[in-house]
Amino acid sequence: MAPGSSPQSLDQLDLKILSVLREDGRISKVQLAKAIGLSPTPCSMRIDRLEAARFIRGYHAEIDVERLGNLSQFIVTVSIKDCTPEKSRQFEAILSESINIVECDAVFGSIDYVMRIFAQNVRHYHEIMAPFLVMEIDYTTYPISKNVNDRASLDLLQMIGAAS
Repeated sequence: MAPGSSPQSLDQLDLKILSVLREDGRISKVQLAKAIGLSPTPCSMRIDRLEAARFIRGYHAEIDVERLGNLSQFIVTVSIKDCTPEKSRQFEAILSESINIVECDAVFGSIDYVMRIFAQNVRHYHEIMAPFLVMEIDYTTYPISKNVNDRASLDLLQMIGAAS
């Protein structure tokens, strides 16, 4: 499996490895091998290939940032007036300067971007958004009241239709 491999190049064992690691990134290679029915060495080789092909991009701890920093979350949808590639680059340059904007996706449709922002309060949120106001944008802010589903227990195999 070379870098740039397609999902079609993955077999059921690869998908099981990804599913188990998605659920528990701290599982030992020996435990993972046992869980998917392989011996440790071939399992480890598959993990190495999946990492090299960038199907596994990293291993992370899930941190409760809101609790840790007493922060609030805001989802913000942004539409750039008469959006052009240059305006998108300008927006993304401003975006890259903020550590409080933790996610941003470019989307199709009537809006151009969806951002997730962590801020100490509403005043802080306005400070985070202020640099964007040099551009002609329309934006809508949605304060998050509670997280309903964070996909922590995502069923990867079922989601991609490989459970059969």
